[in-house]
Amino acid sequence: MSLRELLGHPHTAALGWALMHSMWQLALVAGLLASVNVLLRSAQARYLAASGALVLMIAMPVATFLMVREAVSAPALAALPAVRAAAFVAEEESPAPEAWTIQATAVSSTGTAPRRAGGGPMPPLAALHLREGLAATLPALVLLWATGVGLLSVRVLGGWWVAQRLKRSGHPVSLDSWHDAAERLCRRMRIRLPVRLCESALVDVPTVIGWLRPIVLLPASTLVGLSPAQLEALLAHELAHVRRFDYLVNLAQTFGETLLFYHPAVWWASHRMRVEREHCCDDVAVAVCGDAVGYARALAELEELRAVAPTLAVAASGGSLGRRVARLVGGPPPHLSRSSRWVAGLFALATLTALGLSAGAYVEGATPSRQTEPAAARLVLADYGVTKEYVRCLAELGYDDLSEGKLIALRSNGVSAAYVGELKELGYERLSVSRLIMLRSHGVTPGYVEGLREQGYENLSPLSLVALRSHGVTPGYIEGLKDLGYEGLSVRLLIGLRSQGVDPSFIEGLQDECYESLTPGELVLLRQSGVTPHYVRRLKASGYEDLTTAQLVALRQSGVDPKEEEGEHKPCPEEERHSGEEEQ
Repeated sequence: MSLRELLGHPHTAALGWALMHSMWQLALVAGLLASVNVLLRSAQARYLAASGALVLMIAMPVATFLMVREAVSAPALAALPAVRAAAFVAEEESPAPEAWTIQATAVSSTGTAPRRAGGGPMPPLAALHLREGLAATLPALVLLWATGVGLLSVRVLGGWWVAQRLKRSGHPVSLDSWHDAAERLCRRMRIRLPVRLCESALVDVPTVIGWLRPIVLLPASTLVGLSPAQLEALLAHELAHVRRFDYLVNLAQTFGETLLFYHPAVWWASHRMRVEREHCCDDVAVAVCGDAVGYARALAELEELRAVAPTLAVAASGGSLGRRVARLVGGPPPHLSRSSRWVAGLFALATLTALGLSAGAYVEGATPSRQTEPAAARLVLADYGVTKEYVRCLAELGYDDLSEGKLIALRSNGVSAAYVGELKELGYERLSVSRLIMLRSHGVTPGYVEGLREQGYENLSPLSLVALRSHGVTPGYIEGLKDLGYEGLSVRLLIGLRSQGVDPSFIEGLQDECYESLTPGELVLLRQSGVTPHYVRRLKASGYEDLTTAQLVALRQSGVDPKEEEGEHKPCPEEERHSGEEEQ
């Protein structure tokens, strides 16, 4: 598949809409997180809130993609030619209970059906023009997103390579006292994973790598510059990362950052996760060691040794060490600062305003008024051929309060006033706009309906008419069956015979070979098995006469194919092939 075909695929459009909707969705989640953070006191609660927000940020675009993809992939017998106009049409009656219910589906240029869930019409043309403009940018948007994901994936692979390099550079710590301290802390913290202590010259601060068999890398400078109590507190901090499986969580976090790299809200929520993660581990270290001031001094010493850790590693220097130290010695938490409260308040106000405007727009759009719609929407009617005469004629036929969108949809799909009037004379009154468009787009003309009535099929529902027409059941086809003795067939039988290729020429050929009064089921079975009149003729020429339909089917399915005798007439393709469409 070429790049052009890939970008034109319906799933690409669904992905583009998911990315576009994620702009406001992720901003909404970030606003809720900022508002909730002001109310939460513990670091663990704020960490869980940030984690839940990041999971929700990843899930919302995925859910949007699945919903849009389902709408794109929804089966429809036909797509209306006037795509832009038909987007305004809303279904006005409940779907029929038949399994083969056929609906006229209005699709946009991306394949999705922009319908209001409440059944009301969509906003006027300005909204549709905006949607079309956005749809045109979807392939480029998806291409840019894929490029960004590729580049960020290279960054992640680079971080993984650095982490593996650090892992290989570690050598077991030679001091037994450190192993004893680690075992003692693991017992107190109930860590059952095999934790290894290693010394590395490539790290400047204690760092954890891995989660199944985690390694705690200790720099030589730290071992020399800090007291045993301070080092034990820092070791407790790293073991807290191991107990919380922070390395695995960090992998998932990096995956979300890679997919949603384009949105600042994702990076902010991810940053909050890392900050609160370090606060949680600080609380565990203080609870285990019992000396908050000593641990704060150890963090202050780390500030001088600080270096940038690889993306996939979890280091003791994560977050702002200055703020962590201030928090440990009793300073005000950063999430309760005045600026944080102002940001949270603004986010909450923006969120409530957006929800209020959306609800107001929905209520206003649910009860549209022709007087309140913009004049530009009415001026564009002439571009689609909707004249005053056309509107007047429809009003005389009972369609006197149609919106601009429905008028455009009717006119663009060839539903003329004369067409509606002729259907009305045939008994089809007050059909919904969607039903009229469905009938017209499938070629159900008044002449076709009259032809069916002449063959004895009266008072058929619009769905039955569309089903017959879409399967090629014409009045001529029905008349040909009646001439061969097949009268009074139901709509389902007619559709079944026609769809399986059972036409009058096939039946007549079998009757010429003395196979008369076959049931519709037998005709379908013979046709599906490849038993043609010519095949029966060749069997008779080989001495196989008076065979039952079951025997004919068995012979054909077994591969019995008698050779043609010399001089025997061989049917031309016109005699054997599926007959074409009969004239109405």
